[in-house]
Parts: sequence; structure tokens; C-alpha cells
Amino acid sequence: MLGKLMKYEWKATWKLLVLANGLTLLMTIIAWGMVRILEQSGSDFRMMDFMAVMVLFTYVASMFAVSIGTGIFLIHRFYTSTYGDQGYLLHTLPVDTHHIIIAKLLVSAAWELINILSIYLSVIFLFASTKEVFESMMRGMKDAIEYLGAEKITAFTVIMTLLAFVFSLFAKVLKVGACISLGQLAPNHKLLLSFGWYAGIYVIEQILQVVYFAVVIAFERQLGDRAVDYFSHYGGMSLFGGNRWETSLIGAIISCVIFYLLTWYMMSRKLNLD
Repeated sequence: MLGKLMKYEWKATWKLLVLANGLTLLMTIIAWGMVRILEQSGSDFRMMDFMAVMVLFTYVASMFAVSIGTGIFLIHRFYTSTYGDQGYLLHTLPVDTHHIIIAKLLVSAAWELINILSIYLSVIFLFASTKEVFESMMRGMKDAIEYLGAEKITAFTVIMTLLAFVFSLFAKVLKVGACISLGQLAPNHKLLLSFGWYAGIYVIEQILQVVYFAVVIAFERQLGDRAVDYFSHYGGMSLFGGNRWETSLIGAIISCVIFYLLTWYMMSRKLNLD
């Protein structure tokens, strides 16, 4: 049943989102062509310079539009298919609530991932036209991974960093679903309450993050180098500094569990389609 739900969800979303990512491809080709023409025309061709700036500006704007538009479309899809008119049909089907949530989570996360990859590949294709630029980007990626928790990049570090990213993406999708579900508690203005829940949860997350960093700093000052040496010796990395993949992964898993349970509880025990 989970496979059928995912297939139905994919069929309901693929047309518009494929067009959106097609726009990314089209703007990438146009911007790449304009950059190549500009390189060959010379800097004295003022009109060509102006056109190149306009094309690149449109390219950047389209990337933002595709990214934000994808998120808005997926949010709208979740709301209408679970708590809107389509929700009456969905919740009358002999389908387990867990399957509904997981199907929507996996499809939405997949589209978000496709969107992110298409934009990243677009930027790489546009700007890494020479070997020097590509090597510079690879060095930057290597430095970023090392900053996130490893003095030396290993396959394990890369895998765990990617895993932390995936769970963070799941947490992002589940948070939206939980806020929309909690918004159904209101007799009226349910969407407005959903936005309120999202803002409230965001504030709580920021407070918890500040408290975490405060505790870490206090702990480091209390133990000094012994704490850092201990965690560096057992496991090679530490939670200190707050930028490690362990911190991101643990935080994302906790968020996933909380938001998943909230969505499940509201959908199975407090369902209100009035």
C-alpha cells in the first residue's frame, strides 16, 4: 500500500515540478551561452555587457523562484490532499496513517533533493567551465567537509555528513506537516494558526540551540583541553563547536521523531476536516 500511495503522490506532483526543474535547465543553458559570448566579445561591447548582467540576474532570480515555488507547491499539496477536499477521500481509504505520512515525506523530500541537486549542478556547469575553477570548487568542498568535523576526509565522514543532510531534509518536511496538522485544531483560520505554530516552533528551536551552545561553552571552560582531548581520542571528533555531523544528525533525528509523532497523532486522533 505504501508503494501505491507513493506512486499516486508522485503522479500528482511530477508535471509541475518537472517543468520547474526544466526552467532551471533552460536558464542554465541561456546563461552559459551568454557568458561564453561575453568572453569572446571583449569588454568594450557595452550592450553585450548589459545583456549579460540582465541574463545572469534573471538566472539567479529563476533559481530562487524555482526553489521557493517548489516548497510552496509541496506545502499546498500536503494541505489540500490531507486536510482539504481531497482529504475526505484519502482518510476514507483503508490505509494506515503511518503509510500516508511516510509516502508524503519520501516524495516531498525526493523533490526537494532533486531541486537542490539541479540548482547545484546548474551552478557548477555555469561557473566551472575551466579546469582551474572546477578544482577551486572541489577544494572549497573539501575544506567545508573538513570544517564539519574531520581533520582528514574519509568515506565514513562523507557518508555520515550526507546522512545528516538527508535527515535534516526529512526534519524540514516533517516540521511543515506537523505545523499544518496542528493548525487543524483551530475552528477557523487554520492556515493562519499553522503559520503561528511554525513561527513558535522556530523560536523554540533557536532558544534550544542557544542553550546548547551555552552549555557546550560552559563545559569546555570547565574541563578545558581535557574534554576536547577525550572526545578527539574516542571517536576522532567531538560535539564541541556545534558544527560536527554528529550534532546535526542527532538533532535532525530527534526533530524527525517529534514532528512525525505530532503529525501522526493529529492525523489519527484529532482529525478535523470541517
